[in-house]
Amino acid sequence: REPATGESASNSGTSVAKIAQARRCCACGPEAGRSIVAASIRTTREPHGQIGPRSVTMNGAPPDTAVIWDFDGTLVDSHPKNLQVNRTIIHRLTGRAASSFAALSSIEAYEQAVARARNWREFYAREFDLRDADVERAGQLWPELQRSDRTPQAPFGGVRETLDELSDLPHGILSQNDSLVINNSLDASGLSGRFRVVLGYAELGLEHQKPAAGGLLRCIDELGIGEPSRVYFIGDHETDTMCASNARAALSKAGSAVEVMSIGAFFGDFVERDGWEVSPDHVARTPTEIVDIVRNGRSR
Repeated sequence: REPATGESASNSGTSVAKIAQARRCCACGPEAGRSIVAASIRTTREPHGQIGPRSVTMNGAPPDTAVIWDFDGTLVDSHPKNLQVNRTIIHRLTGRAASSFAALSSIEAYEQAVARARNWREFYAREFDLRDADVERAGQLWPELQRSDRTPQAPFGGVRETLDELSDLPHGILSQNDSLVINNSLDASGLSGRFRVVLGYAELGLEHQKPAAGGLLRCIDELGIGEPSRVYFIGDHETDTMCASNARAALSKAGSAVEVMSIGAFFGDFVERDGWEVSPDHVARTPTEIVDIVRNGRSR
């Protein structure tokens, strides 16, 4: 977007420099994104309901508030689709019937297995005893099979209303899924155009994926918000809260006035929080509770 003038332009430049410093602290090299400055001033499609630069927000949210979402298990109920895709992947890699693996025997067992793993690599290694080469192969098969599988991914009830209520704010998506799959799902659900930035695993590289801070810092950078500002990162997994915590630490070390807060999206069928090292700053048990958190800074 075009930079503002006067004091806002100065604040924007300061914010860009400090976010850039935070990304360098996290070893976010050139492969993690384009030029920081170019990304911050480029022309982008305005998010749903927003026109031009923002100086204030509606209904109580602080100026320069942004919302970043995880995708799977947060915006959409993707577990049924992901289960089918993983059944195909594991059958191809092992030659065994997918039902012979406990983690793939039912949707409930699958959700519990996903919750136990810190990331997709750990999921494949732990649940199916795959070696590194087969884990890599599973990752390579994922985009192709995600795109060909037709299992619907419906948004959670209340997500659309929440996006409407917060339509004056910029929104982004940070996910370990494939960005093309995400965008196709948004199109099918009528949610395309609501998100200024969509980052999947292919845009980031392994070293910058959650729980590392690099992907979230890039998303914040590409949203182009100034300082001071508050960014809410919403997710259903411990890696999301750890990512928010790591980004907050990196920004603080860089002297940035961008504050990152995590919201635990605990409205899926199964969310396991026992043993989490990092708890979310806020908890939403339905998508609509996110509105009160973002507007007023409090959980119900």
